Amino acid sequence: MARRIIPYIILFLFCFPQHGEAQKWKLRRYEGIFGVGFVNYFGDIGGSATTENWWGLKDLSIKDTRPSFYLGARYKIRPEMAVRLNLMYGFITGDDTGSKNSDRGYAFTSTVFEPSVQYEYFVIQEEQRRRSSALYNRRGMMNNYSQISLYLYAGIGGVFYNPKVNDAMKASPKYDPDHSTMGLVFPAGLGLKYIISQSWSVGAEFGVRFAMTDYLDGYTSPFSKRNDLYYFGHVHGIYRIKTSKEGYPILFRRGRRPF
Repeated sequence: MARRIIPYIILFLFCFPQHGEAQKWKLRRYEGIFGVGFVNYFGDIGGSATTENWWGLKDLSIKDTRPSFYLGARYKIRPEMAVRLNLMYGFITGDDTGSKNSDRGYAFTSTVFEPSVQYEYFVIQEEQRRRSSALYNRRGMMNNYSQISLYLYAGIGGVFYNPKVNDAMKASPKYDPDHSTMGLVFPAGLGLKYIISQSWSVGAEFGVRFAMTDYLDGYTSPFSKRNDLYYFGHVHGIYRIKTSKEGYPILFRRGRRPF
């Protein structure tokens, strides 16, 4: 009788770690994110965004690149899906010098503040379904995490801006000093994550922001076929927050317990 039971016990012990590891992502499903990056604007001043130049990608230039700062929070719905809250603050600029409209001499600078939410789909997941023989790392500990993951994202948000223009632009009848200073924006792009430890990861992201306004630069033209847009890229640090059995983030220590 005992000989008949032993194979089933071995099979159970062999499969149990794999099942436990399959839910490992739930132990740290909240993440805090912070980073720095860059912004490039494309609109009616300087290089314009058209279908002929791949939504402005051919107009990317160092001189018009400005810094940005980023904060975010991610919640994992499933190993392959997540939602994220973003707060981005940056600077944009445009200058007709060297463009097809260099004779106008228009120029502007502005700050942009973008709160948004986005949905992420992980093409390469952090948690990999592996065979039991691959569940152990070099230290003999169970590990079913892939160090690198890749995701696509899309979302919706708002953009708040306040352009400051030069004298040549102020004299234009197409400049509207009373224009709106806010609008909708639709982010889309891709990102990478690299796991350093159980608590920390680093990442990078690049995407385009489709703004539902033509006044990021304070100027609109009857010949403008598209609203303004801007590209946003950043590198960031990610802190993976431990999650309670009830599914809540553990933010503070309780007695002598670790996070």
